[in-house]
Amino acid sequence: MGKFPNGLRQFTFPMTRRYNFAQMTVPDHEILWKGAKAPTAAELQGVWRMDVISNANQAVGTAFLAFDNKPDGRLEARYQLMGLIEGLVLPTFWRDHFQLNDFTPFRDEVRRLDDGLMIGKWITNVPTALPLPANDLGIFHIADNPGGADTFGFYYLLHKTDKAALPTSRLLSPILDASVPRGTGMEFDETMEGWYYPGESTPSPDRSGDLTIAARDQSRGVPCSFTVKMMVDDLNDFIDGPEHESRMSGKIKFSRFEGLDSAEFRVDPKRSRFNYLRVNPATREAEMRYSIEFHAGTRVFSLEGRKYMQKDDTGPVRAAQEVLSDYTTLYTHVYEHKGNTRTELGTGLMKFRTFEDLMAVGNLAGFLGSFRISGSQDPRVKLLAQSRFYAFTGQFVQLEYDPLALPITSAAGTGGN
Repeated sequence: MGKFPNGLRQFTFPMTRRYNFAQMTVPDHEILWKGAKAPTAAELQGVWRMDVISNANQAVGTAFLAFDNKPDGRLEARYQLMGLIEGLVLPTFWRDHFQLNDFTPFRDEVRRLDDGLMIGKWITNVPTALPLPANDLGIFHIADNPGGADTFGFYYLLHKTDKAALPTSRLLSPILDASVPRGTGMEFDETMEGWYYPGESTPSPDRSGDLTIAARDQSRGVPCSFTVKMMVDDLNDFIDGPEHESRMSGKIKFSRFEGLDSAEFRVDPKRSRFNYLRVNPATREAEMRYSIEFHAGTRVFSLEGRKYMQKDDTGPVRAAQEVLSDYTTLYTHVYEHKGNTRTELGTGLMKFRTFEDLMAVGNLAGFLGSFRISGSQDPRVKLLAQSRFYAFTGQFVQLEYDPLALPITSAAGTGGN
């Protein structure tokens, strides 16, 4: 009491500031991170929103992350940046950090606070030729390193969402969320060529077994091909439904098949189907599936084929090559049907030649031009319908393969704390 500094002290007290996670600082982050435990892969399952700690004292919403524990034991992660230019920002970090082939490094960098909140950090060495600034730069922070090398990184929170999948890209959502008039369909043509190996099977009936077909000596194979027309009756159902199914008609040819030379068969349009980017419930990976039924007299046959649309390699150049390879490579099994039973006659490998030769620009343009909108003569409806299909394809390719990531490399590798 009295005039300071000559008054009488009555009591001493602390003043504290209360704030939530959105105003977290790097020291706060360090305290929580050190006191928490690493999560299991099962605890990461789901879609999470990433907020990055900023020196502006306000966490910045940066991305959505989807973690999926695959049936084969892999933890697969995908991201979607909160912005229009998706997959182009911070490409090295996102590609190495969140498209996981190995869960172990990520597990070392993230900690579980509770069922709905994780905390993590990413630290990397700085090339010696690149001097560090004196102060932090937004979401990038100068990191302490007992080893003495210059390092920087960023710190983040992961909030679990109630989403079942990554949200639609902001750039593509106006197109994907639009609907064309009912009855607006699509047609396109496809020709594939390759080799049929009669009497040869695969070591297992799954993707790993099918991949062995590509290593076979083509000299013991029989040339084969098919030319078909895919017919989508309603584009809305095709894009929005889980099966993404179309009808199919055309011809299938073998230079030799079941004792016949230069055998050509008509594809049964009532019994043949094509599924575009259908998710296999057993593997939770996308596939293109071909079911082509054809007859030779009273005998009934089918060619069952799959294109496995999943990313294995890393890096933008390899990702673009892998998209091309997956789109153009069809692994096939040929069966004869008798009543409710079927017997495998052989296997094969086919290629979509139009896409395989990227230098053939005329062929590629011809393929793109083969996508024809049916059921409407309105130019605006046709444009929207074609745009919906391209947007559906583009969103899948971007999320699965990230082919647009910039090829940024440095002398120092990434590493976790």
